[in-house]
Amino acid sequence: MTYRSFIPVLVFTALIGAGVLYALNMSVLMNWVLLGAVIIGATPLVLDVVKSLLARHFGVDILAIVAIIAAALLGQYLAGAVILLMLSGGEALEAFALRRARKDFSTLVSNAPVSAHKKSGDMVTDVAVQEVVPGDIVIVKPGEVVPMDGEVISGVSAVDESMLTGESLPLEKIKGSMVMSGSINMQGVLEVNVLRPSSESQYEQIIRLVREAEENRAPFVRLADRYSVWFTVLAFTLAGIAWAISGDALRALAVLVVATPCPLILATPIAFASGISRAAKRGIIIKSGGEIEKLAQAVCVVFDKTGTLTFGVPDVVKVIAYSTSEQEVVRIAASADQLSAHILASALKKHALGQKADLFFPDEFHETIGQGVRAMFGGQTYVVGRLSWLIQEGVSVSADVIAQHDAEREEGKMAVGVAVDGQLIGLLFLEDTIRDDIKQLLLGLPSLGIQHVVMLTGDKKAVAERIAREAGIELSNVHADLLPEEKVAEVKQLQATYAHVVMVGDGVNDAPALATADVGIALAARGSTAASESADIVVLVDKAERVGDALRISRRVLHIAKQSIFIGIGLSVALMLVAVAGYITPVFGAMLQEIIDVIVIFNALRVLIIRFERAR
Repeated sequence: MTYRSFIPVLVFTALIGAGVLYALNMSVLMNWVLLGAVIIGATPLVLDVVKSLLARHFGVDILAIVAIIAAALLGQYLAGAVILLMLSGGEALEAFALRRARKDFSTLVSNAPVSAHKKSGDMVTDVAVQEVVPGDIVIVKPGEVVPMDGEVISGVSAVDESMLTGESLPLEKIKGSMVMSGSINMQGVLEVNVLRPSSESQYEQIIRLVREAEENRAPFVRLADRYSVWFTVLAFTLAGIAWAISGDALRALAVLVVATPCPLILATPIAFASGISRAAKRGIIIKSGGEIEKLAQAVCVVFDKTGTLTFGVPDVVKVIAYSTSEQEVVRIAASADQLSAHILASALKKHALGQKADLFFPDEFHETIGQGVRAMFGGQTYVVGRLSWLIQEGVSVSADVIAQHDAEREEGKMAVGVAVDGQLIGLLFLEDTIRDDIKQLLLGLPSLGIQHVVMLTGDKKAVAERIAREAGIELSNVHADLLPEEKVAEVKQLQATYAHVVMVGDGVNDAPALATADVGIALAARGSTAASESADIVVLVDKAERVGDALRISRRVLHIAKQSIFIGIGLSVALMLVAVAGYITPVFGAMLQEIIDVIVIFNALRVLIIRFERAR
């Protein structure tokens, strides 16, 4: 527990002790206890207010501090202690909400490659990435992260670059192919000629972009502070009038006591903490109250494609059968491919099991990495893979089939050919498919104040436009073939037009854009610590519709917080006028202020009651 969070505990304990002492007719000791609590508790708050004034920041705390000091000087220790409790309690609650929201987030830097298998002659040694220089040869084993940018000089494999580029499917890497630091080698062993040192790699560039965005982010002004200047001036003016017409300093103090902006101090953190709590129950982690306000005011939302608008994994979308049924093509392809670790093999098996196909287990199996598989069963030979590879393996393919294959490929689909004993029996086409809940999410965005929806992706233009049409996004708002730094540039350009821009993404390649946007929302159910670290809001369940829930919660929080502030201000102004007339004492004023606080607190807690459109 920090010293600042200890203050409300100290003051509350002092008030309890003062009550006991009052009951025992020990008023002198009671006053000393209250004065001691006020001095000890108010000192750090006074110092903070002085620092703020020196920094030319005028906050709502000033009026409260003046009231506490005036109460202490005029011997109204109980009133001073009550005001101090409300002031420090609001700060403690706000700090608690922030700490709770930020826990368990790992750092982006910790995920960067730290070592490499360096090859020198016939020797392979493990070294730190900082020791590897351009021209060195490194070995990348299956399942490992590529440690630095380079060119493949030996080996064949499939590499997953989705976290860096947004490309939804693994890419084949052969001799002469380029690989990027941070991508994942999925199958074969690769020998890579290093082109850039680790400090200049693609992954390090992403880290640098995130850091720059975080450092350049403008400070957020508390909601209550925006009403502080005119409210404070009004309170001091009325207190001065009360003193002038009565000549009684206690009457002026009574005005300041009922004017103490506890409702302003309490309304925002309680409403925001309630919103953070309500969001957490929906699997949405909001890192700070400031992000709630910015999200509530957002008018532009930017979506990444792969893993955000889409599932991020391929699915069978079309089957063409030539000499048998479509079900048989699926059954044979999934059976022959079920020993492969390739992502397309997993998609084929999942599709076949969804159709309740009766799979067979191959008697013999051989995989040519990045091309396809050959399997034997029941005396027959099954070949499943790229159509070009099937032709090399002696499978007869007509010109019409090749044209049909190429047309589907132009639309962004992955094609898998299936042959039995040298005869092509069918083609399967797979693609990354749109999430089931995306259309409903996008249809509901206008009712949540969103006027402009944009898609940014590193994937191909044809694929991006297909997804946009299915989701209902205007093609003019689709930007494809983007690298992480280009996504950042697009977000900055949107910020020049729209006051608050929200970015929704899920991968490492989205991290810089998430950090640059006014509010970054990461879909992190499938991992990606980088996106979670750089985002302001993290969705922990694999449901894109929760982005809409976050918007709905934020708008309700801001509405109720402002409502609570205006209720508190209105009641305080009314009590100030009564105090000016001399009908309220400082202690009685503190009690009345507590009633206002209770009203504000209960109103702010209404944030917890949010009805969502349907159970999820």
